[in-house]
Amino acid sequence: MPKTSIEDMATSSPTSKRILSFDIIRGFLLLLILVGHIELPPDFWDFFTGRGRLYVSAAEGFFFLSGLLVGMVYRRKLANGMRYVFKKMWGRAAELYIGSIILTLATAFIVVKTNHFNIKEGLPSPLDWSDIIKRTLLLRYEYGWADFLARFAILMLIAPFVFYFIAKGRWKLVLAVIFGAYLLRGENFTLAWQTLFNGGIVVGFYWNEINRWWAGLKSKTRQIIRRSLVVVTAITFIISYATVYVLSELNSHYGSLSAGWQHFTLHWNSFTQWVFIYTDKWTLGPFRLAMFYVWAAVAYTLVRRHEPSINRRTKGLFVTIGQNSLFVYIFHSVIVLGFKFFIPVKTNALQNFAITSLALAILISGTYAYRYLRTKRPELANPVGLSSLLFRRGKSLFSPR
Repeated sequence: MPKTSIEDMATSSPTSKRILSFDIIRGFLLLLILVGHIELPPDFWDFFTGRGRLYVSAAEGFFFLSGLLVGMVYRRKLANGMRYVFKKMWGRAAELYIGSIILTLATAFIVVKTNHFNIKEGLPSPLDWSDIIKRTLLLRYEYGWADFLARFAILMLIAPFVFYFIAKGRWKLVLAVIFGAYLLRGENFTLAWQTLFNGGIVVGFYWNEINRWWAGLKSKTRQIIRRSLVVVTAITFIISYATVYVLSELNSHYGSLSAGWQHFTLHWNSFTQWVFIYTDKWTLGPFRLAMFYVWAAVAYTLVRRHEPSINRRTKGLFVTIGQNSLFVYIFHSVIVLGFKFFIPVKTNALQNFAITSLALAILISGTYAYRYLRTKRPELANPVGLSSLLFRRGKSLFSPR
């Protein structure tokens, strides 16, 4: 990609139409996140999430798409100048920061006051509210099921600088810094996952150039790349999926297995322990990071190819969820908190399916209600005190338009 001035980049910024596939994928991922947070295996819906133990989860896709849309959208706004970009991105960071503080402290307060400490781990013992408040304000403590808000606030604070150097054509420098931070990540979640968000900004900014590069490849080369990615995805997904659902069964019935199957199970366990070293979710292990980009490329290709059919068959459900991502993400955390109070200690598969289905129904119906209010009665969807957090001219903070 050539180095160019911000002024030149602004005049050549594409005015591409909204890519529906991104909304479809993001909507699907948000539904998976709700199912994963309700966390009631065994459950029919559980088969779509891999119980959060696959080589790649919905969370990685959500992070990457958020960064990609930032890069794509703000490139179209370059004509307004970098001062505008800094102002808008820092405005988003402030909103996410406020949202994170409110949800963390509200969730902690409700759990403590109702004495339901068992519904969510993470509250310090002994309880020190002054320390909790201080660490929450410093973005060093998150509690609840919307903890990504704090991470996004940090990343959006840094995003204008990342975007500036990309706009100056210094994308190689940006990638070097991103990868360098990843290598220094240690146990730091944000340093690890910034790889997805900031990498997404680079991809989103150069989306049209990447597509032109891809189209410029020879047909045979594209075919080889596609097939290679599909094969790698199929093999790794099957192994990952089988590890969650087959190996767990073998382990649970280990005592009744024949000697041969016990030997096979032990070897599979050893292989899984070795793989999990490189697929750690918190620190975004290198194998997990690589598999994300491979799986994501295949998933996007499939969705893009069948985009009209998927949207038609789902009646626009995934698109609606994806286009209201901030509301959905916040609302899902409220739903999960409420459900955790009433889910019985012991449940069977049928009850798990009913409970998760009800949670999905509430999330979906609530999103459609919010969309209606946002479009038909904006004054109701924009109550005093929440306007800066939940509603900004109908635009999601994760997909600023």
